[in-house]
Amino acid sequence: MPPFGWTSFTATWHDKPYPFISPSRSELSAAGKNVVITGGGTGIGKATAIAFAKAGAASVAILGRRLDRLHTSASEITAAGPATRVLFETADITKRTSIDGALKTIVGQVGKIDIFVSNAGVLPSSGGVASYDESELRRGFEVNVIGSLNAMQAFIPLAAPGAKLFNISSCLAHLAPVAPVEDVFAYAVTKLASTRMFDFVAAENPELHVVNVHPGVTDTEINANTDVKGVDEVELPGQFLVWLASSEASFLRGTLVWANWDAEELISRADEIEDSLLLRVILNGVAM
Repeated sequence: MPPFGWTSFTATWHDKPYPFISPSRSELSAAGKNVVITGGGTGIGKATAIAFAKAGAASVAILGRRLDRLHTSASEITAAGPATRVLFETADITKRTSIDGALKTIVGQVGKIDIFVSNAGVLPSSGGVASYDESELRRGFEVNVIGSLNAMQAFIPLAAPGAKLFNISSCLAHLAPVAPVEDVFAYAVTKLASTRMFDFVAAENPELHVVNVHPGVTDTEINANTDVKGVDEVELPGQFLVWLASSEASFLRGTLVWANWDAEELISRADEIEDSLLLRVILNGVAM
């Protein structure tokens, strides 16, 4: 059941991978696809790269600032999918020239990008709005919003026909500011801003398949120095993204979904989701 008293869109709640989203399912094959993941050296990014390698992607490229983490991650990805070509490039998403150069190098080796996961981000320190440090808030926006903007703008000209763009968002983009998330406003506002930015990307680029994804609450480096304790296995969002990139999840284009929700139940409500404002960040009660 959902933690913290949260409510689930699906009756079934997941905190770990399950057979229907397994990369070994032939229906979820990523054969022939070039996948690029920012923040791929650790945590959710690495787990996602491993999942796509297991799904047989033609190539998986990971980006990050720390070369040692990229080396380690690349070895694990190769072990998970020996037939997948694994690439890594150092890049700082807050610097447009850095992400431009990294993506052009990757595309020069494997071709245009079929699946792009905008995952790199930071968790600004917690605290109340009235006394919050301005420089820390600026740091959050610099990475989570401007960094995501740089990555997205660098990706679009290099996107393959029918490309899919996934933004690692957060439930904090839409949850009410009450316990246990009442003191993380800086992270919440930066994630809401990036989520809405990707909504606009979707509207402006109808040829792109764009989805915002809450990855669950996992123990990764982003929250290592906080009181946040993970309740979900990091492999869950990685494998959920493989399913999300498949034709089975095409009806979720333009939505915000949680990796914890049951994929089969989502499929059962596909028509309802496609024909309504469900799973969109909107003003509740106003159908516009």
